[in-house]
Amino acid sequence: MARYSKARIRLLLASVDDAPTNDAKGDALEELGRYLLGTVAGVEFLRRNILDAPRAHELDLAFWNDQRISLLHFVDAVLIAECKASAVPVGSNEVGWFVRKLQDRGASHGILIALNGITGDGNQSAHSEVKGALIRDKIRILVLTREEILALATTGDLANLLKEKEMQLTLDRVVHIDRN
Repeated sequence: MARYSKARIRLLLASVDDAPTNDAKGDALEELGRYLLGTVAGVEFLRRNILDAPRAHELDLAFWNDQRISLLHFVDAVLIAECKASAVPVGSNEVGWFVRKLQDRGASHGILIALNGITGDGNQSAHSEVKGALIRDKIRILVLTREEILALATTGDLANLLKEKEMQLTLDRVVHIDRN
């Protein structure tokens, strides 16, 4: 498994924080997402800012996940990631919109890189959107936060974190991992 460069992660996060516009923040966070996921063996970056044919949905990042050799073998072969660099937790409307994008593509997994997490807890707000997607559509939204990203040392750490999030979401219907 590959080691992440802590300096590169901090630099990419600083680029997000220092970007002058929301579009620039989004581009910088997409670059971080591309680095984190694209470093995993068996995961190959495909494209970013993908518009579907009717131009109704834009996907931030897409990867090919070769499930035969990938540490992320438990997620879709076409892995879709959404990047949210907002200063506040991501709300239910934005999470719901990501769920719709995944539904329309027949995806069963999505990675939501939300630096400041999502709103609510338990059965409230964005948490209810994540749980609803699981119950209603069998779509698993795995949320990555700034704190979790900063704690990553290797691609194995990322794989283990996402696996733990998938198990907690599926078994306990809990979105964030409680480390206490």
